[in-house]
Amino acid sequence: MPFNILELNNELLTCIAGHLSIDDLKTFSIVCHRFCIIAHDDATWREMLYNEFGVTYKLPDDTWKQQYERKCTDPNHNRICPHLGMVTRKSLEPYKANYNNVINRAPPQHNCVICAQNHYESGLCLYICKGNNRIRCKDCSYKFHAMQKGRHGILLRIPVLQMYCFTCSRQLGETRGDESEEYYVDQLLENLTHDSDKGREQLTKRRQCLFERGLHITDSDRKSVLSSTPCFYFIDRMWLWAWFLRLCDGKLATEPITNKILEDEKGELNRDARPRGGSTVAFSIVTPRLWNYLVKTYGLVGKSYQSSNYVIVLE
Repeated sequence: MPFNILELNNELLTCIAGHLSIDDLKTFSIVCHRFCIIAHDDATWREMLYNEFGVTYKLPDDTWKQQYERKCTDPNHNRICPHLGMVTRKSLEPYKANYNNVINRAPPQHNCVICAQNHYESGLCLYICKGNNRIRCKDCSYKFHAMQKGRHGILLRIPVLQMYCFTCSRQLGETRGDESEEYYVDQLLENLTHDSDKGREQLTKRRQCLFERGLHITDSDRKSVLSSTPCFYFIDRMWLWAWFLRLCDGKLATEPITNKILEDEKGELNRDARPRGGSTVAFSIVTPRLWNYLVKTYGLVGKSYQSSNYVIVLE
């Protein structure tokens, strides 16, 4: 019996178009006016994005075509994780009870159900995968992940709300990822934590960590800092490094800036201070924006040193 593709409804034609390559979609679009409309419809690009890459999320103001184009520039999944889409608000519901259980435990009770070790400092985890909601440490979660080939669960590090994809081998929703991934992770975590005061407090700290990591990228130890207006600031390099490492671990700094180490016996900037870690007195440079933020947020022990008051050779 002859089959006429024009008799198919638009939903089926969109599904078919979503399985085509870009070149084939161009050919499809010139068949007729109806096919042209379907080829340019955003629903078709949503189908293509999922069929080719497995991605199911985007920024609210972006089109699916824009997300598809961005994903085409990320073939190794360094910015847009294709496995994250398996986690939805609905799929997170079974994990809420265990999440709230862990954040309300006393420190001695943070034990992995597999290895029985206490992981209060490193943090217990949930491996978000269909049919699994046991509370494990990160190592035991990875062993479970590796037991079955093709398993693509997402790890949630409970105390700091970090999400990690073992398949992509990276944290998700962080500063190096795509904005769409960061937005989607934030929405998932907001849904997970909104019923708990401690959960909302954790999410606030996580957002602050991401904000501070962004400041570290743009406002410290960069050539552009040298042209900061009206000046740039000197800060104890070891303090700044410790601050950054804590941010990478999902934690905020706990101590004030320790610029006391940069002082000489007269209370001035030590003339032996160098912008290198090998020196006993080492400094980093930051913009006024970052300096003012850090002093306001964490406090300062010692003095404030501005470039406008010194002649410094940055080697």
